[in-house]
Amino acid sequence: MERKIDHLEDKITISECLREWEPHQKKGFDPNETRMLDIFECWTGEKGPGIGLVGIPFDSAVLGRKGAKGGPKKIRDSIRYFKAYDWSKDFWFGDEKVIDFGDIILEADSVVEAHDLISEVINKIASRGFKTIILGGDHSISYPIIKGLKEANNPKKIGLINIDAHLDVREVIKGRITSGTPFRRILDNSLVSGENFVEIGIRNFTNARTYRRYVEDKNGLIFTIEDIREKGLASVIEKTIQRITKGTDLTYISVDMDSLDQIYAPGVSAPTPDGLTPNQIMKIIQSIAEKTNLIGMDIVELNPLYDTADTTAINAANFLVQFISSTFWKEKNQK
Repeated sequence: MERKIDHLEDKITISECLREWEPHQKKGFDPNETRMLDIFECWTGEKGPGIGLVGIPFDSAVLGRKGAKGGPKKIRDSIRYFKAYDWSKDFWFGDEKVIDFGDIILEADSVVEAHDLISEVINKIASRGFKTIILGGDHSISYPIIKGLKEANNPKKIGLINIDAHLDVREVIKGRITSGTPFRRILDNSLVSGENFVEIGIRNFTNARTYRRYVEDKNGLIFTIEDIREKGLASVIEKTIQRITKGTDLTYISVDMDSLDQIYAPGVSAPTPDGLTPNQIMKIIQSIAEKTNLIGMDIVELNPLYDTADTTAINAANFLVQFISSTFWKEKNQK
């Protein structure tokens, strides 16, 4: 089933938020634990504030292996492995809720048109007061997401982190928008200032010199895998926070699953070795959520067609859970 969101044109709908429960997953099976799925509720018109989840099953712009449009469903399926309890903080958040808006179903004639529709939906969700978690989909969707958030929060400024093996600042050649162009479009259209843009996890032999120079010329900050090893993750996070909060009001994280070493993420569009670990990404998300005004995060480039034992999908779901836990923990400790 599908439903319209507000009064958008006929080319876009939001899918119904439906999930099938296995008998052992139903609420009340074990009164001593709260599963993450227990705190997810389908959107029925509520306004925020709150955390809103939305899927974008779109991979028409992917440069690598097709299949990322299956990401939202697979990540949702993998949430079932997690509980609403953060052991490290002894923090139970089973009395909170996350609103699931379903998936954005696009019937667009072009990538540009699809992106325009995505921006409009994200704008409407953010304008309702929701922090957004977006499940992709290819990395091209980060551009319309940031555009929608910028429109909803204008004139506030946004600091942006891209956790990725690739810079994703390719030129739009002959009008072709791809999964490798989102951050160039964001910077060139002044949605985010270069001095508030940080790339973390960039790998050797995966990027062109021209694009390195582009980010540097924009005054963006790049941390490679070698930088993290030499400087330490804590130092990288500290410098990142300084950059993304300098003169800004809000922050946003984009997580490309190929930022993980391929041993942790075989199911991505463009796997490469010598990458980040799940723990490193978890720490980045936790720190940014707890120490900045984080308004959202996307998780992109999960390709279930190439995943092994759902390894990549479960890691993606773990990142989603970390975002949720850290957001609720910060809200509780600010009261």
